[in-house]
Amino acid sequence: MSLVNALDFSGKNVLVCGASDGIGYGVAKALLEAGADVSITGTRTAEDYDNDFSGMTFYSLNIQDADSIEALAQNFQTLDVLVNCIGSVLWGKAEFEREGFEKILTINLTGAMQLCTEFFPLLEASKGNIVNLDSVVSIRPAPANPAYTASKAGLVQLTKALAQKWGRKGVRVNTLAPGMVPTKLTANQSSPEQEAEFAKTCPAGRFGTPEDIAGGVLFLASPLAAYVTGHHLVVDGGLSL
Repeated sequence: MSLVNALDFSGKNVLVCGASDGIGYGVAKALLEAGADVSITGTRTAEDYDNDFSGMTFYSLNIQDADSIEALAQNFQTLDVLVNCIGSVLWGKAEFEREGFEKILTINLTGAMQLCTEFFPLLEASKGNIVNLDSVVSIRPAPANPAYTASKAGLVQLTKALAQKWGRKGVRVNTLAPGMVPTKLTANQSSPEQEAEFAKTCPAGRFGTPEDIAGGVLFLASPLAAYVTGHHLVVDGGLSL
């Protein structure tokens, strides 16, 4: 393997779930620029979003519906990399109610598990890999979001369990924890005033960007990480320190 060309994804089939916007969209664009054949998912149709999906194949996915995940997998004959960027949160006190708590775990954890298992046969055939995106809350819990915190912490351990289970079959499984990145999910936390306050405590002195996260994903998905599995890569500008 040439380390110089390790980030060339030409000829690789990649699926980025949860890539209609935000971090997932940034990851998908980076993989597309690296030469990959990129498919993405969103909860609605491609026409319902303002982003440019040129060069990507778009699929609508209801991550809460097991049949929808199974149907998505039927569209693929080969797959080299699965990136799970799906995540949802409820504000107010909704995550303290059973219905809200179960909804977030279904989306963020149960859905991630089914994505991994549905696509495992194709990844085993290609000796491919999975990159799950958890969150810095898996290290520093968010007291107002118990379901989001629990689901993302659970995703870290799920990733490690799958890495142990599938390693000898040639499939690597890693997870990446983004820090604070302004997206629709964090819109109530990312005003210019909030960023100024954040910069005082974060060693990097700024919010992260989707491109910051994409760099970590490309590393984990590439041959540069050929001997890396079950790893939890934290990309948070030092926030969790």
